[in-house]
Amino acid sequence: MVRLVCWKPEIAEERASQLKAAGIPVDATPLRPHGLIAQFRDSAPPAVIIDLDRLPSQGREVAVALRTSKAMRHIPLVFAGGLAEKAEKIREELPDAVFTDWAGVSKALEYALAHPLAPEQLVQPVSHMQRYAGTSLVKKLGIKAGAEVALIGAPDDFVEQLGELPEGVRFARRAGSGTTLAIFFVRTPRELAAAVELAPDSVWIAHPKRSGRNKASFNENHVRMAGLAAGLVDYKVCSVNAEWSGLKFARRKGE
Repeated sequence: MVRLVCWKPEIAEERASQLKAAGIPVDATPLRPHGLIAQFRDSAPPAVIIDLDRLPSQGREVAVALRTSKAMRHIPLVFAGGLAEKAEKIREELPDAVFTDWAGVSKALEYALAHPLAPEQLVQPVSHMQRYAGTSLVKKLGIKAGAEVALIGAPDDFVEQLGELPEGVRFARRAGSGTTLAIFFVRTPRELAAAVELAPDSVWIAHPKRSGRNKASFNENHVRMAGLAAGLVDYKVCSVNAEWSGLKFARRKGE
């Protein structure tokens, strides 16, 4: 059964109906916020169709996770829909995937299944973490000259870890009307819920790494799902330091 990755349930249902009408059995159930690779391994889909009409950056992350998994990287990937410029950026990273509009998705899937790639032909894309390697933390976080940065729950030495700052940067302990960027450090589900509720238009939500000393009962996918439920869209990932990772969110237009 082909796996459909679509982030809006009502659209997923519509897409699934379209595929079933074309004779394609499809699993369109929402992805759980943890155990991504295990979900694909358990269902063993012959191909994955990723909807680019909504949250293309998240669709790209699913594809990257599959391509970097030794057990799952052989699965054919079909990207459907989306803005041309967004699709083209993903195509540059994943040239071995198939790209189509929704009208041509059946033929694209047929082609992908009929032309499986040999292991040496599969592209292993660069993750966001690797892409940012060697970049200063200030630049990764997007702290610019004159910014007012709200640090909520930050470790005591976090400002020192930032190193040299652009001119005129100011820090505050809570987000207010003058806040340019907010960075929430969340350690518990309650703090995560408060962060997405209080988040301004531009916000980082940092969570403990599994490999770090600060253990938490949630992970990056839980943070992403909490943000989406609150009307936020994530579009950047950052390794803050050895203990913390972060997702950057913006508020959806009109919300």
